[in-house]
Amino acid sequence: MYKLSQLKREMSLKKQIFGWSMYDFANTIFSALFITIYFPLFVILKGGNAFHVGLVFSASMLLAGLLVPFLGSVADITKRKKLLLFIFTLMTCILTFFTGFFTLTFVLLFGLFANFFYHASLDVYDSMLVNISNKRNIGRISGLGTAVGYLGTILSVIVAYVIGFFYGFETILGIRTVFIVIALLFFGFSLFTFVLVKETSRIKIKKHHFKKAFKSVISTLKSIKKFKNVWIFLLATFLYVDGASTAIIFLFLYARDQIGLTLVQFFPLYIGMAIAAGAGALIFGKITDKIGHKKTLNIVLFSWIIIIFILYIKTTYVTFLIVGILGGALLGALWTITRPMLVELAPKNKVAELFGYQGLTEKLGGVIGPLLFGAIAVSLGFRQALLVVIVLFLAGAFVLRFVKMPKRP
Repeated sequence: MYKLSQLKREMSLKKQIFGWSMYDFANTIFSALFITIYFPLFVILKGGNAFHVGLVFSASMLLAGLLVPFLGSVADITKRKKLLLFIFTLMTCILTFFTGFFTLTFVLLFGLFANFFYHASLDVYDSMLVNISNKRNIGRISGLGTAVGYLGTILSVIVAYVIGFFYGFETILGIRTVFIVIALLFFGFSLFTFVLVKETSRIKIKKHHFKKAFKSVISTLKSIKKFKNVWIFLLATFLYVDGASTAIIFLFLYARDQIGLTLVQFFPLYIGMAIAAGAGALIFGKITDKIGHKKTLNIVLFSWIIIIFILYIKTTYVTFLIVGILGGALLGALWTITRPMLVELAPKNKVAELFGYQGLTEKLGGVIGPLLFGAIAVSLGFRQALLVVIVLFLAGAFVLRFVKMPKRP
């Protein structure tokens, strides 16, 4: 009888892990097609430039950064993480669906708010990891989610290629169609998460929960010395995730500007990056569980610095290909390690709120990188703008030195 009940629990947990991972599959479709490829390209086709792209993503990161800790606290208090995740996902999909139908000004506004709700959803989603894992397997499960996410990238690129074949790869109609499909795929695949991941709380979110959340956020800020180690880590993520996010946003525009890569030529390369990212997530998920999150993260950050510097020294199709594949693996590793490292550092009753603060630091950092990169790309060129990414990774690695990890059992 005991073995039967244990088997049922294990099966239930496996279903929840699968459901949780599928949200990575769903949201990576948005990240791959909207953020990295089509929204920046659509802005250019509508008469904008790299600075407009950087401005939109910077403003959306600022807005998300200011509000997400508060929303994370609401999730902690009510235990309604799945409900909040559903709302943010729905809003992202609605805004994405309609982005392609307007003039440049409204395209920029819709892109801003779509990216805001997308990043708000990620912090709530990340905080759900603690409910389906333990200290021994958290890195592996985080890596599994990241790897499954990059399968979503591969699917999205194939779908985008088919749409481009029929409607044009760099046309208004083609991109408008892609935006509609992104919204439908993101929402459709996220349903696995909402159906399979359990949430026992049935509390209705009311006005007093928001008041309580506000007080909790203020209390956390006042207790900054108590969570000093967490704040140092969040400062490090402020820097290195900003470097990674900036690289993602301008990846296609950089290749288009420096080596004349067309969207059709970029697609197979991007699939290669996605496969490498999935492999990197799985490999580094196991490594981080064995040698520790901080050591693994240091390896990843210094590897990033080396490959971006190689690209800065010489940008050709070959170097872009090599850096793209290696960068993909390191990108998967970066997302895989950051989640469990924060869980290990944070008090359990503050996980969602502190994931919100991680969102705050990442997104406030996201105000700096894209804006600087866009401004330098317009004034001095894309190659010189790469220095922004290098400096951000260097600064992140430096701050990470001061994070003290708890002793592992």
